[in-house]
Amino acid sequence: MTHGYMFSGSGSNVYVQNLCRALVRGGHEVHLLCQEPDPLSYDFVDAHATADAGGTGVLGERSTPYPGRCVVYNPVIGDLLPVYVYDEYPGWRVKTFLDLTQEELDLYLEANAAALETVARESGAPAAVTNHSVPGPLIARRALGGLGVPYVSIVHGSCLQYVARRSPLYMELAREGLAGARRILALSRHSAGTIAEDFPHLAGRTISFPGGVDTDLFRPDALDPALPRELRGGAGRGPEQARALLELQERGPETPGELAERLASIAATYDARAHDRDAGERLERLFAADGPLVVYVGKLIHSKGVHVLLQAFARVRRRTGARLLVVGFGTFREALQALTLALGTGDGRLLSLVARSGRLLEGGVEAPLEHFEPGPGLLREAEGMHEDVEFIGPLYHEDLARLLPAAEVSVVPSIFPETFGLVAAEEAASGVVPFVANHSGLSEAAAIIGKGLPFPLAVGMEDFGENLARALIKYLGLPEEERRLSRETVRRNCVEHLGWERLAGRLVRLCAGEE
Repeated sequence: MTHGYMFSGSGSNVYVQNLCRALVRGGHEVHLLCQEPDPLSYDFVDAHATADAGGTGVLGERSTPYPGRCVVYNPVIGDLLPVYVYDEYPGWRVKTFLDLTQEELDLYLEANAAALETVARESGAPAAVTNHSVPGPLIARRALGGLGVPYVSIVHGSCLQYVARRSPLYMELAREGLAGARRILALSRHSAGTIAEDFPHLAGRTISFPGGVDTDLFRPDALDPALPRELRGGAGRGPEQARALLELQERGPETPGELAERLASIAATYDARAHDRDAGERLERLFAADGPLVVYVGKLIHSKGVHVLLQAFARVRRRTGARLLVVGFGTFREALQALTLALGTGDGRLLSLVARSGRLLEGGVEAPLEHFEPGPGLLREAEGMHEDVEFIGPLYHEDLARLLPAAEVSVVPSIFPETFGLVAAEEAASGVVPFVANHSGLSEAAAIIGKGLPFPLAVGMEDFGENLARALIKYLGLPEEERRLSRETVRRNCVEHLGWERLAGRLVRLCAGEE
């Protein structure tokens, strides 16, 4: 299996981690090429090695409790890590694929193909699985063609949306790679339709293969009261950054450019990939407060729509006494913190500046926040809201599973097409009812998760903030018994339809040409 990245921090990373774990649970032998720096810290990995044209080199080994075996190889590719959406990765020089020079792209493809060919020869694996539409399938075609090893390609969303569709070069590289695949697996019917639209001649080989959820890890009884005590200290955001944001508000930046510069200077003072240093103390206060808990988990970037959730939450909090917990990291975090502060303190000037700056505050081009209406009524409803909203930075799977059951409801407010609602499935498996934006793979996930509920989980995108507020207020206003039955329903649907073991078994059959 090929995957150019790590085991955490994004949907595709988590997908690959869980898929490999399910395969070794089923007794299969997996040879995975990726750039995870510490694979032996994961329970399903037996060995860690490097791979290049000269062979493989073992870096470490250990025993696991599973009947199968997983070896993780880091292809030797130098210090450059190409990505679909820019983010910082410690120890790497990061560039988006669209920013690569032709020489950088050629060297990256060549190094990965050499590593894959080496691993294929040494392992004797009868088939391969690639992740992402570009460049994984192309690398597999170049590396495995001479060996006669077939490959199946799993298409995640970011590569098509952020790279291939924006570049004739990468669209052609995706076409060349996918054309050699035995099967193309899309993580939802929506994604399959997108592939058919982009590559009509490949539609007959493309099937829907929904994402899965670890229902043993994510479960309603996984809540751990000890978690807040374990989340004290570290290298993440802390009180100093909170004070710096207050000082920014007091000194009042005049232009979007000045605001972007000052927010970036705050973000540069802490490790965004670590949970906040005072996350434990703030979680304890949040849990001790009255009112239902609403949770968001995911990247903090404009396209995930967290700003729309903040707009909706102002009304939800006013009507229900709810609190909001935001878990995740990303280049838009400081902008979202500034937006929350502006809303809660009635600072119309800062609110207006954030709203018209939009993507500029995550390193993009200045444009208004999408689906956001900063009218005067919003400030009235949002008064004091900042005291009931907590951002705590990222939590990774084991800790997240111990936290989610504390929530009454969750929201996946993405305003950009999503391949599948994996986060929504994890929340539902934890017994948390997830409301999602009604588009792309999110609506398909909502249909699976919400089967048998008396209300829809997918929220209409026209007047999105208003619709989201109404959905949350209506749900939180239901009698406790109805909400309990709803939590049980979404959990049961995940167990029956989205378990990783079922998906892993089907993947093996597809690799063998049996489907």
